[in-house]
Amino acid sequence: MSKKRMISVVIMVVIFIGGVAIFNRNELQSTFLAKDKEGGAPVSSNKIAVQVISPQEATQSEGLYYKATLEADQEGIISSKTSGKVISVLFDDGKQVTEGETLVMLDDQDIKNQIKSAESQLEVSKASLQKTEASLENIQRSYERIEILAQQGVVAQAELDNAETSLKMIKADIASNQANIQAAQTNIDNLKTGLADMIIRASITGVMDEKNVSLGQFLTPGNVLGKVKDISLIDAVIEVDQALIQTIKIGQKARVKLNEDDSDTYEGVVKSITPSADPASRAFKVKIQVNNEKLLLRPGVFAKAMLIDDVKVQKFVIPVALITGKEGDYSVFINDNGVVKKLAVTLGNLVNNQAEIKSGLQGNESIISTNLNMLQEGDEITVVSE
Repeated sequence: MSKKRMISVVIMVVIFIGGVAIFNRNELQSTFLAKDKEGGAPVSSNKIAVQVISPQEATQSEGLYYKATLEADQEGIISSKTSGKVISVLFDDGKQVTEGETLVMLDDQDIKNQIKSAESQLEVSKASLQKTEASLENIQRSYERIEILAQQGVVAQAELDNAETSLKMIKADIASNQANIQAAQTNIDNLKTGLADMIIRASITGVMDEKNVSLGQFLTPGNVLGKVKDISLIDAVIEVDQALIQTIKIGQKARVKLNEDDSDTYEGVVKSITPSADPASRAFKVKIQVNNEKLLLRPGVFAKAMLIDDVKVQKFVIPVALITGKEGDYSVFINDNGVVKKLAVTLGNLVNNQAEIKSGLQGNESIISTNLNMLQEGDEITVVSE
């Protein structure tokens, strides 16, 4: 049972017992008054008889084990960027691959044929450009000669105009050929990029998982073929209650093991803390990054993670039944020179019905252990035993 539910159950039990205690209190008061009338020792009916205990110093432990789920620190999705038929699959789940390694090959014959055709068209465009550029030289010289003659009045203006038109047309043809060459080169570059995409490679170094491709399958852009997971680093994901999240810091040391009895432990540090709590559980997700060079830890399995307190703070334990209040607002009643005083406390671990008090007690208090539901802060009490 979780700490939250256990404390809630205990508080309900205490309330029930308190109801009985109130009834007993009334009877006790009647009895004391009767004794006083009969000549017995006078007893004040305004003071409540209680017992008290002292908090016990807690054994310093390294921390509390949380349930954890292991995840790959990094993963890459393997997908197709182009359409094509699968002609080769070079991986299975569990295979260790390196970044850039070939995983799947698609039929590339059609795109190779398109590249050859585009390259031929490029050569035609280049040849046409050379021919046009050669004509440009002759037409340019003819225009210059006619222009001089026209200035001398030897030829008519109409002949000069015709020569100028021819020059403009040949220059336009050259520009068109140059544009055709550029378009052909761009087409070839795109086809070669598409050809490279016919080989699907590992995006990162890691272990293959979730294979989803087979020979003969026709792929379209975006088809997910599997995942490659980098498990040289593993994230142990735990959930921490809102009452304890303030005690956890980025970079805090931690240990991870597959179960509490496992002798093999893995050192780690807190990598991240979600900025908001889960709306249902009111808990925060904390990721602990663990070195997994030997690849003994695997994603998807359960483990135990323990957060280590670098700063040792003196802590005490008391029976959980002595704690009142609700989550985030727990307190205990103490004897302050015959008067009830309420102290706020912060809880830690909960073991064998003993609650660890992380803050709020100095260790020298007399904690009231009986008749709790009959008490209010400021009531006068009589201590009958410790």
